Amino acid sequence: MLENIADLKQITIHFESFDKQFITSKTLSISTDKYNGHLVHYIRNDNQYKGSDYTREFWTYGLNQTPCVANFNFITDFGMCSVVNNSNVIVRKKTWGQFWSNDWAEQTISFSLDQKTNNYYIIDDNDKIYTTLADVIINTNPRILFAVMDNKDSINVYLSHPAPLDTKFMLYINHTLQKNTLIEFNEDRTNFKLILQNIQIIANDLIEIRASNTFIRHKVLLRNYLDNYYYPSSDMGIVFDNLHIHLRLFAPTANSVEILIYDNWDIDKNSYMDKQSLIYDATTGTYSTKLKRNQYEYKYYLYRLSFTEIDLAGNTYTRTTYVVDPYAAGIAVNSSRGVLLDLNAPELTPIGWMQDCSPKLKKIEDTILYEMHIRDFTINSNSRVTKNTNGKYVAAGEAGCGYIDEKTGTRVMTGLDHLIELGITHVHLLPIADFGSIDESNITSLERNWGYDPEHFNCPEGSYATNPFDPITRIKELRQMIHNFHKNGLRVVMDVVYNHMFNTKTLDDIIPKYYFRSNYIGKFTNGSGCGNELATERPMVRKFILDSVKHWILNYKIDGLRFDLMELIDYTTIKEIVKQVKDIDSNFLIYGEPWRAGDTPLTTGTYRGSQKNQNFAIFNDVFRDAIRGTNYPSAGFINGSQHDSKTTDLIIDGLKGSIYSLTSFAHESINYVDSHDNYTLWDQIEKSQFPTLENGNYQQNIPDDIFSNYLVRQNSLALGIILTSLGIPFIHGGSEMLRTKQGDHNSYKSNDLINGFNWFNKLTYKAFFNYIKGLINIRKHHPAFKMTEKNMIENHLHTYPAHNNTSGVIINHFKNHANGDKWKDILIIYNATSIDQYDINDFIPKLSTGKWKLVVNHEKAGINTIASYIDGHIPKLRSHSMMIIHS
Repeated sequence: MLENIADLKQITIHFESFDKQFITSKTLSISTDKYNGHLVHYIRNDNQYKGSDYTREFWTYGLNQTPCVANFNFITDFGMCSVVNNSNVIVRKKTWGQFWSNDWAEQTISFSLDQKTNNYYIIDDNDKIYTTLADVIINTNPRILFAVMDNKDSINVYLSHPAPLDTKFMLYINHTLQKNTLIEFNEDRTNFKLILQNIQIIANDLIEIRASNTFIRHKVLLRNYLDNYYYPSSDMGIVFDNLHIHLRLFAPTANSVEILIYDNWDIDKNSYMDKQSLIYDATTGTYSTKLKRNQYEYKYYLYRLSFTEIDLAGNTYTRTTYVVDPYAAGIAVNSSRGVLLDLNAPELTPIGWMQDCSPKLKKIEDTILYEMHIRDFTINSNSRVTKNTNGKYVAAGEAGCGYIDEKTGTRVMTGLDHLIELGITHVHLLPIADFGSIDESNITSLERNWGYDPEHFNCPEGSYATNPFDPITRIKELRQMIHNFHKNGLRVVMDVVYNHMFNTKTLDDIIPKYYFRSNYIGKFTNGSGCGNELATERPMVRKFILDSVKHWILNYKIDGLRFDLMELIDYTTIKEIVKQVKDIDSNFLIYGEPWRAGDTPLTTGTYRGSQKNQNFAIFNDVFRDAIRGTNYPSAGFINGSQHDSKTTDLIIDGLKGSIYSLTSFAHESINYVDSHDNYTLWDQIEKSQFPTLENGNYQQNIPDDIFSNYLVRQNSLALGIILTSLGIPFIHGGSEMLRTKQGDHNSYKSNDLINGFNWFNKLTYKAFFNYIKGLINIRKHHPAFKMTEKNMIENHLHTYPAHNNTSGVIINHFKNHANGDKWKDILIIYNATSIDQYDINDFIPKLSTGKWKLVVNHEKAGINTIASYIDGHIPKLRSHSMMIIHS
């Protein structure tokens, strides 16, 4: 007998049948290796963990923890495993190949690891994480993987192993056998279709598949079948009247819904002060109730839902979920509770808000966009905003900020006044709706994130509020910022992320597998590259998005929407959004990314070109790449590929608003050369020409006479092209001050040193700022640059290369008072060559007056005349520069 169990090295298990006809044994080695963290197993029935062009691995992360990869480095009887130290883990499939452009092709949902358990088991195609071998064995034995009802006439059932010939499958509804069914098996009996004949189903019925042997009973999930349920009215979520608070939740498959009321946000979810049951409407699938306003206003709340489920052993049980109302307009810190608040209450409206109105915009093509991140804009102390407000809503909207240069006495305006001085028309704000990657409760945290990980779509992000613990503060301060923008002539565009969510539980705990797309066995699809994608094509998901958009417009007076990964939003939804917002404001601006990050089952997405004649715009990445190269980075017209004929053709097309390729009207093209994503313009230009340049060594040795530096001129040429092209120009915030992120091309969570605006650069590169400001001023004052209709463009714009398509010089000639412009002829010459003193006189049309006026050269830009020249005596161009002359 072993005296010390710690000395045990192996265990041999003997197996024999009752009649002792079959006997076998297995010896298991016992590992005594010490490890810190959690041992996490990943189990696949097919044992396919690595191939010639892919591998699977753990991606681990956690709040205030460093994200990292944990490679599979142990082989056990239960798959591959690794030690994980962080609190969350995702299994992802990483692939590579000649045309691969993403880091991973597939990924699971995020699994949480607590501090009490050492061993975890993740089973492929299973959205639960297990801690006992008993559960693992049950889940890896022959079982029904998935049973789903996508229409009223059939149920699709998928099996982990082929069904024996003698196995019979039956349909039960609320424990009653349904006899009017037929079964159609596939060839290898691993799945079948159950045909229903005149069987009526209510969404919260218990529908199950039972088998005569081998397979344990399994619940049928209602997925596309739920499209039959729809609530058309405008009172979804929370609505106030003088006496009552009305609440309505779409939860057709829940057996019951209760609202739980709390005095505070941090109270245990089961320690509520009051509760009330909601009434089910089986026709629309909604639950509703009303509360007394004077009793419950400003209280915190959760919904508690119950569902009838079948466990691994085939037993029926009640599953309970606690969820925040997806329509909640007020929210507690870190999205922990909804708040019963009325957005029209005086306590939530800053001074002037009720009288606030958007600045007038004559036409959509008058737009000049400026993209900025709330925190980045003022987090640096040299922004000189009010102390302790850096990086907040109130700081972004604060006027009168700036600093005085001690040497020259020059006053440099920062923040809001900088935007006014620059002359842009629209501020494009990176996501300001509640997102999940930042701990809002840590007010002094140095964490930052772009915010493309939405938690709740209808509430402002709390980390940008001066007091995230007060649900009123974030609302009031966001409104104050928007009001300050408006009264200073700036419209506001909101970056929205209706394509995926930070945590699927937020909506999946309300209606399993309804809000997100899933594949044939119920696994979330990953067109977003973030583990899930919203099923925007489903009627009540579409309604939720439409209601959310309307909420932001009416309650926050937003003037435009920029859609992230627009190809994951179905075309019908986008067109309905456009119709809805244009009815509110004909100049409301809608644009987005016409692409996706991975494979998706959606076939009706909003792709590149689908915006034609539809009153919205898309990012023109073809024009971007032609100007400054692809994101690798490579070279474009302004930084090394100026003598390529194909590049020249693409530049000419882009200058004309891409009306011969991408658009029907020029204003459907968002023209840009950089944005928050990928390299800044400066970093792109420098890295493309110095591939070995290391991070941290960018923008060295720029002379005082900055335009004597060709890299500076390449930057001005790139921005000059988009500011003089037809379409809508888009400026990445800070590029007007030669912004660098020191080579960090994916700075979504990088520190403030990388991302924060360095306002001292405005003084250092003041000449560059003035140059871009001057180009913007020209664009604003001259309608020639705002032509959008094809016929007018063809009649009033002639664009051609000097010499030939490989010369590296392009001429843009606006003629005959284009679009009613007071300047009869406007000539723009773009010299992307490295040739100084480039003579373009042979390519300049002759004027009847014989005199040209110069308003832009390689170092000055504006509406005022710099000098006048007669025909044939136009000055020669500097390399990497542009010139604008007019009659």
